[in-house]
Amino acid sequence: MELKQLRYFVQVAELGSFAKASDVLDVPQPTLSRQIRALELDLKTSLLHRHGRGVVPTAAGARFLEQAHGVLHAADAAVQVVQTKKRLTGHVACGMTPSIGRKTIAEYVRRFNAELPEATLAISNQVSVTLQEQLGAARLDFAVTYDPIPSPNIDITLLRQQGLFVIGRHPIGAPAETVGLAQLKNIPLILPSRIYAVRRALELAGARLGVFLHIRSEVDVLEAIFDLVADGLGSTVATEGAIASLNQQEGLSVQRLVSPEITIDLALITPLQRGLTPLQKKATELARIMIV
Repeated sequence: MELKQLRYFVQVAELGSFAKASDVLDVPQPTLSRQIRALELDLKTSLLHRHGRGVVPTAAGARFLEQAHGVLHAADAAVQVVQTKKRLTGHVACGMTPSIGRKTIAEYVRRFNAELPEATLAISNQVSVTLQEQLGAARLDFAVTYDPIPSPNIDITLLRQQGLFVIGRHPIGAPAETVGLAQLKNIPLILPSRIYAVRRALELAGARLGVFLHIRSEVDVLEAIFDLVADGLGSTVATEGAIASLNQQEGLSVQRLVSPEITIDLALITPLQRGLTPLQKKATELARIMIV
């Protein structure tokens, strides 16, 4: 059995005519008839019933036709994978937030270069709001952001939810593993500005509870915030992704924020108005696998 025989059979069966199939396939009718007859001999069954107006599948032919579609689809997909890999050249522009990017960008670049050696990459390391704006302006192909704003122009894929943690020189209250939002009322905090999802989520939860936070300093550089906390100038609140490198900081307390437990959505966003190329899809999938 050969793939061309399956293609010939599918065309003849669906068009109901050797003549029509001959025109579509640009194959002489005698060749079609001979190949399908050889297929029937291999299967030891009749696949087509011939009549004055053309042909119709036999009962066995109808069952075979359904399976032949699946075989041809799989074969075409296999060919496309090989050809697509050959075509994966071009440029990808993506974005990641600072807290995700600080522990992901270097490894992502390594994997991108290894798996897509003929492609080029540009990464924007900005806050979530800015990344979504860049995506909308077609300056990015995809982005990994916190709490993206729903829009009819973007597709949002939730990667995971991240809790918030309070980081300071010493634990706040007891137990040392957790801390309630109300306990932060009189604690000097070093937080990023309101364009950051963490700050917005924290203040929204505080407003609901009537807890007004004592924000001593606004700093938009995560590394600087952790340095200031290590110096004892205040505490901060960050996602679990942001505190991944805190093992390098000595003597810092990390407490999960509870009562209420605040979570932030980490999501991958892609444009809906314009389709992604095979290269961009591959790059997007690579980012998703790494982060999940």
